Amino acid sequence: MATEFDFAHTSDVDEFEAGYKAFKEGRMSEERFTPFRLQMGVYGQRQEGVQMVRAKLPGGCVTADQMDVLAECVELYAGCLPTDGTLTEAPEKVAHVTTRQDIQANFVSLDDVPEFLRKLDAVGLTTREACGNTVRNVTTCFLAGRCPAEHADVTIHARKFAEFYLRHPLGQQFPRKFKVTFSGCATDCGLSGMHDAGFIATHKDGKPGFQVWAAGGLSSQPMGALLLEEFIQESELFVVGEALMRMHFKYSDRKRRARARMKYVAQRLGAEGFIEEYRKQRAVIEKTHADDSGYGEANWRTPTGTLPFADSGVVDQHNGKSAILLNLFRGDMTPDQCRAVANAARAAGTDELRVTTEQGMVICDVDAEKVDAALAILNAAGLQTEYARGISDVVACPGTETCRLGITSSRGLAAALQPLMADLKKDGTLAGITVKASGCQHSCGRHHIADLGFHGMAKKVAGQAVPHYQLHVGGSGVAGSPLAFATDPVPAKYAPEAGIAVLNAYKEGRNENESMHDWATRLGKEGISEILAPFAADAGEVEGLIYDWSENEAFNTKGNKKGECAGAVLSMSDALISEAEYEMLIARAHLDAMFWAEALTALRRSAISAARAYLVPYGEAPEDDATVFALLASNAAADADVIAGLTAVQSALMSIDLADPGAGVTRLKEVQSDWLALAAKRFSAVPEAVEGVVEAAAETTEAAADVVLLDLSGVACPMNFVKTKIKLTMMPVGSQLDVILDDGAPIENVPLSLIEQGQKVLSKEQISETQWKIRVEKSGDI
Repeated sequence: MATEFDFAHTSDVDEFEAGYKAFKEGRMSEERFTPFRLQMGVYGQRQEGVQMVRAKLPGGCVTADQMDVLAECVELYAGCLPTDGTLTEAPEKVAHVTTRQDIQANFVSLDDVPEFLRKLDAVGLTTREACGNTVRNVTTCFLAGRCPAEHADVTIHARKFAEFYLRHPLGQQFPRKFKVTFSGCATDCGLSGMHDAGFIATHKDGKPGFQVWAAGGLSSQPMGALLLEEFIQESELFVVGEALMRMHFKYSDRKRRARARMKYVAQRLGAEGFIEEYRKQRAVIEKTHADDSGYGEANWRTPTGTLPFADSGVVDQHNGKSAILLNLFRGDMTPDQCRAVANAARAAGTDELRVTTEQGMVICDVDAEKVDAALAILNAAGLQTEYARGISDVVACPGTETCRLGITSSRGLAAALQPLMADLKKDGTLAGITVKASGCQHSCGRHHIADLGFHGMAKKVAGQAVPHYQLHVGGSGVAGSPLAFATDPVPAKYAPEAGIAVLNAYKEGRNENESMHDWATRLGKEGISEILAPFAADAGEVEGLIYDWSENEAFNTKGNKKGECAGAVLSMSDALISEAEYEMLIARAHLDAMFWAEALTALRRSAISAARAYLVPYGEAPEDDATVFALLASNAAADADVIAGLTAVQSALMSIDLADPGAGVTRLKEVQSDWLALAAKRFSAVPEAVEGVVEAAAETTEAAADVVLLDLSGVACPMNFVKTKIKLTMMPVGSQLDVILDDGAPIENVPLSLIEQGQKVLSKEQISETQWKIRVEKSGDI
């Protein structure tokens, strides 16, 4: 049964183009434009002047026609030279499959992005929320819908879930990203153990449903997911997902980005506390999902086999047809190869294509007699299927080729590993072993869940910075399974041989059917260290170690550090408006069902969030909700529109007859909707174009002779920056301001953010163990 999904909206592209024009015309600051373009899947690269554009493919699903358009976009727009002189030759034009089942293109000029997005939109593809603090692409098993081991075609659930939360107000301004996956059976190819929310299809007492895992994550502090629900019905997917998202929105750390993930909420609350809070959040929204239902097109079934594997890359589906697995080196395809995949699918009589989390592709539903014709087209284009998902099918993040956070060349390492695996990939005892490489600690290559993982880092040898890889052994992302053991770092130049040594040691020393994790556990840290000892850095060879794989310049870790205060301020106001809009959505659902008390509670929360958004530009972030309205009234007394809206909301709140609340709550919804619309307009990412505007004359006021003092002791980021900015706006150009800031994030971020805003930081001195003083000269508008 065919199912249509509503992903691409032309209005998104229209909004992006309007924002792009505002940015180019100087009406939108870079701080404002950066989160705006991220929301549309447009990501800055390590190189200046070029962007990465990421198409979001829920469940990894893509059609032949869409592959043709992706090929066209890559051919027309990718591979531009950066503007910073870091490259002298134009980079290769490739479509890159990511570990989240997206397809992205690199080295795209910002000027070409609007047309790129329009071409995608015309064939139903979107980039919306493929990056940023959003619900990232919802992933599934690589063979979902076709696997003999599955209980259901979870691409349906993944795509329905993605569709529901795409553009959803709750998911627009999370503290950080939120990752979701679906697996068709307990084999858990979707890897629920490393996700914020993982759903595993199953049956209980003959009824179809899901086991739910939550709060998993990788990066520098990996944590396996918690078992949240032993079993839920199919109709409960949205309410469970939304309850977890509410927790992320409310409790993840907005002040410390590095800790703004669900796993840290679970660490803080503990497993029992986390589950208790989930129950509370679920109860708030339970009634709004009362009409949710299941999906007949998911084809629930009783498993008839196990996960198929074949060295040829051609495997049997449960419906009697075949699937062809492509072994894409590092996940890359040229435009001609993209077209070849599309043509191979057509020759196979199918339009069912998937990209995988292992950076591969699958052509599904191929009739047995058409397999050879499809393979001929693929092979002619240089695309291989043999040993797909095998040990030599190495997963690698972009590393230093394009990523701003990359430390080492993980793609170069993958290339160096390939020839060393020519024999290992043919060894049946190593079938299913995974090898993954990340160019830094953030684990985009998923090294923590690999049988053999590589994590890029820098270490000094004989006083010089040398690229290294820390090896990780015996990991799995399957729910309830252990993460990898971290072992000794080795120089990048020795890492391929070191990895092969570990694989050979496992092959030769394992017990029968012993997993790599169990083998590594038995050897222990000392045993693994003994295997890696021959590959340790030798100070006498340092000159040969300072060049990373595929790099022509000596290794260094230089990078631009930017203050995040301005962006954080924008994030605060945007998040509060999103929260107000989300509560309004909840209120409307309760109003439709005439649940007056629940609607009133949601409307009150919406009004408080809107008021808090209005307070951000005044440098106010009160902790107590009871003080919010009065504080806004005093700060915004001269703002007639804001005060009129506040007065209307307060009047409507006080006029509700609790004995018969229907009319009063409905009136409150109307005035709160108007006030919220004003807030959304005031804080809109895309400012309205105003014709005939004359630039204000530069300030010529004489600078005050005395230096003004602003004591921000105890004021946290980003409000310390807001208060500094407000003070400077009231001072003439050339005047000086001394600002007292606390140690830590305040002194690290505020000076950098002021410099980015065009102000001069004349001095910075530590005045006590816990405080600093900076002197700022106002150099222009702020």
